[in-house]
Amino acid sequence: MPARIPAAWGAASYAAIEGIAPAPYVAAMLATAALDRSNLQLAQTYALRLPASAARAELLGRIARARGNEAEAYRYFVDANDVFAIRGEVNRLASRDLPGAYELELRLKDRLERTATHPDALADAYWGLGRLATQRGYVDPAHRRAWFKEGMRDYDAAVKLAPLAERYLIAAGSQELNLDEPARAHVFFKRAIDGNPASADAYAGLGVADFRLGDLASARQDERLSRSYDPHSHFLHTLQALLK
Repeated sequence: MPARIPAAWGAASYAAIEGIAPAPYVAAMLATAALDRSNLQLAQTYALRLPASAARAELLGRIARARGNEAEAYRYFVDANDVFAIRGEVNRLASRDLPGAYELELRLKDRLERTATHPDALADAYWGLGRLATQRGYVDPAHRRAWFKEGMRDYDAAVKLAPLAERYLIAAGSQELNLDEPARAHVFFKRAIDGNPASADAYAGLGVADFRLGDLASARQDERLSRSYDPHSHFLHTLQALLK
């Protein structure tokens, strides 16, 4: 039976309710229905009737995107804490506009920090900033170390928010190696191994740190352990090149 009920009938019912007793959920449903029909002006009219909220920002972002205004859309998505939408745009920008990608990730991080409602997303935003800062260091040799230090601060913030997250620990350890701090890198890789004793990347990173610290015996042991868990680990190839 539900499949036989016309969609327009549902929208008409909500429109009737909205005319008698306006409510945010009714305006949201009508905005969504209008957006689905590509009636963007009507969708915006209903969306603007909503009180300021993440739901309102999300709808306005979808409307802006449908109009082809990506910059405005992502401003709304930041207000809505739409991490997935912003992450997709950051990844897209990173290949052609690295400063723009960094700026968008920074805006998302600041927004998440102010709302304090998504600690996991905030940790991931810090990790994203660290990754982008590192990329900027590679393409800007004159300021490479400064960018690497900025990335290290971001990774450290991610680790503090999510101290057991293997990805953040390995990123922090790798950045300490970029900064020529193998002893500090060793600490992060060891923490990653404590959390996941089968992490090939963590063992390989530990091996690189041991190699730089002059402990070749430990580095070779780390290489064997890394290889036993994943012989295709990217980090393992770096360690193997050092041990040749």
